[in-house]
Amino acid sequence: MITKVTVENFRSIERTELELASLVLLYGPTASGKSSLLYAPIVLKNFILNPNRPADGFFHLGFMDLGGFDESVFNHEKSREVCIAVHHDAGGTPASYKVCLSKNKARLVQQWGSLRLEGEVAVPYGLNQTFPFSYSENGDEFTINWNGISCSVSPKSPTADTQRAAQQIATSLNSSAETIKSIDIAPHRRGFFKPNYTTTPVSPTPTTEDEVASLIISDPNLAPRISVYAEEIFGRDFRLYTPPGTATVFFQTTDKKSRMPALLVNDGFGVNQVVYLLAKILRSDVKTILIEEPEVHLHPTALRNFARQVCTIAREEKKQIILTTHNELFVSAILAAVAEGKLSPEEIRCYLVQKDKRATTLRLQRVQPNGQIEGGLTTFIEAELEDLKALLGLKG
Repeated sequence: MITKVTVENFRSIERTELELASLVLLYGPTASGKSSLLYAPIVLKNFILNPNRPADGFFHLGFMDLGGFDESVFNHEKSREVCIAVHHDAGGTPASYKVCLSKNKARLVQQWGSLRLEGEVAVPYGLNQTFPFSYSENGDEFTINWNGISCSVSPKSPTADTQRAAQQIATSLNSSAETIKSIDIAPHRRGFFKPNYTTTPVSPTPTTEDEVASLIISDPNLAPRISVYAEEIFGRDFRLYTPPGTATVFFQTTDKKSRMPALLVNDGFGVNQVVYLLAKILRSDVKTILIEEPEVHLHPTALRNFARQVCTIAREEKKQIILTTHNELFVSAILAAVAEGKLSPEEIRCYLVQKDKRATTLRLQRVQPNGQIEGGLTTFIEAELEDLKALLGLKG
């Protein structure tokens, strides 16, 4: 699990550290920088997946193009570096990977325990450089050949034990890149807008309806798992229907009360977009999922049910879920789940995201075992207080 994300000079973020847990809520005023905290790990993932492209290419997220380096660097100061780091636990040892991007070069830093690997490469980078490092463990000497993303490890005195140790070291070091690759995002643009689908090629960060539909079709376990959670949230199941002799798959839901099946595209869009979200969350190769405003198109009852299922998924499916929200009811439902014991205070982090002039700031609001939150939900209540004052004829 990712334990911390550090971001510098990215959009409205000059510098911030985000301590993470199994479930992370980011809320605050509009345009305060919440989405930037979600997009930064995807920029880092883009570098890990394919560093051999111009710097501007790392800021094309698939579902959104941020305009390249010049438009994404803080304060449009081209002399700054956009730095993004992910910290995680590598088999009990703290580890991290950091990239600092400028227009034509990148500084790469990887940490594993006391070992620090560091190098600088030109961008685009074709993985054609090797940085050698020496490392000793339990009296044995090893040579690490690192290309800036992955590495190989060889013992200086080969024996069965040192070869095994070298393999374990390499696995631990390479786990940083694998952790970053296991990040996925569910952006605002989501849902299914066609009655049927066929499989299509899927990108490393699939976001289009055809890509997500292909994930559901290709994984025999995904649709049944989506259905289980959809029944808990909406009282509807979800299933696939393939007419005999075709490769066309129809997405269907069935209302359990009316026993009436329908195409997903003809069901409520709240149901539609939650099926999309569940497909992204429940992917077997995804460990960390970033979600923008899950409350969209959801009735309060469905939203409350969805919040509780998010807590269940985070704990039972061992998923890390980081989301932004503008909805007080959603936050309250998560806090109620903490009070009910569905999540412990240690499994959740709540951040109030605000903007101080040009820069985004974060304030951790700790959650108590009874579901109360430090500082209260003032960001949601302020607007209601203004309306109440107007209705009561109060001034000031």
